[in-house]
Amino acid sequence: MSTTAYAPASLSSEGTAQCQESTNPPVLPQSVPPNFDSQLAYVLGLCCNAANDQYTAYVKTSPIITDNNNDPFGPTSWQIQTVKPAPWDPDFSQILAQGYKPNPKHSNLSVCEIDINGNPVEIPAGFIVRLEPTDTKKSSIIVVAFHGTQNSYEVNKVDNYIVPATFGGLVATLGSVHGGFYAQYTTGSNLQPGNLIARADGSLAQQIYQYFKENEDPTISVKVTGHSLGGALATLCALDIAFNFEFKYDAISLYSLASPRVADTLVSDPSGAGTFVSNYQKYVPDSYRIVNDLDSIPQLPYPVTPPIPPLNYCAHVLGDLGAILLGIVQPSLLDQNLISFSDKNDQNKDASMACQGTHSCPAVYVPFLKRLAAKFA
Repeated sequence: MSTTAYAPASLSSEGTAQCQESTNPPVLPQSVPPNFDSQLAYVLGLCCNAANDQYTAYVKTSPIITDNNNDPFGPTSWQIQTVKPAPWDPDFSQILAQGYKPNPKHSNLSVCEIDINGNPVEIPAGFIVRLEPTDTKKSSIIVVAFHGTQNSYEVNKVDNYIVPATFGGLVATLGSVHGGFYAQYTTGSNLQPGNLIARADGSLAQQIYQYFKENEDPTISVKVTGHSLGGALATLCALDIAFNFEFKYDAISLYSLASPRVADTLVSDPSGAGTFVSNYQKYVPDSYRIVNDLDSIPQLPYPVTPPIPPLNYCAHVLGDLGAILLGIVQPSLLDQNLISFSDKNDQNKDASMACQGTHSCPAVYVPFLKRLAAKFA
């Protein structure tokens, strides 16, 4: 179990790896957005760590090997080698220390990807857990958490697949989104395609729908979170739940960490991204983006992205100044729900991959949230 100066940071796959204390911790904001719950944000950050560790505890990947084209994500590099049998239960020990007791009837989420031998394989994608308070000042919540990018399949087939997709299905069309993220959310077992109407068996969309259909509780709120790719999936998931179960739960909230842009449309249909953002803000107004300004991932895809002609327009669901300046989306009161900081994290150069760089969840994002929670306790 690893530690930082600010917060526990589980790195189960790395054994004794340590995230070293920052010598220049980021400056904290003087205020936070209205209704932003700093203590909850820290708990959700720990859930993001748990989702990342859930993957690395049960899935073994090949080393990153740069090929002759200097490509670190080639056919043998950073690929899924083996997956331990389910259930893939997360480690909730850090969350226990924050005044919550996980309900043992949690649900492990899965997604289908391709392993190093070219075979479809089910892997853990995150979890759904009901957290019961051990602190009388807290309330029960349902948390949905997704892990970030963990292998080259997710880099090549998910993160970099910037082809717009319609968010919805045959009747429910809420705008246009990043096709790779949408496919990761809607593709079923053995990689059969699906959408939010015809939910493919084994897809994240089907698992989410089934859980919230069977566990209706108008007294409880739902908190959706994820880091990196997990933040993008959390964005899709939050709107999915809010649109389909709007009156069956007390509230639906999103706290995303280091999420890339999710709204995506072709310039030939410029309204698609703006339509998604406006629908998202309508159904999930209690949303917050947490971003390290020095992290390159939340800057991607760029507001105008040219993978191949024609160009794509891309946008965050809130607080995206670049997309606003380009007229892709309109300004909104929810733009204030952006919590940003600057952390170089240059002290972990020789540590495990999970500790390195400005994008690190355990070394950058969760420690910031721990300090933020202490300041605004």
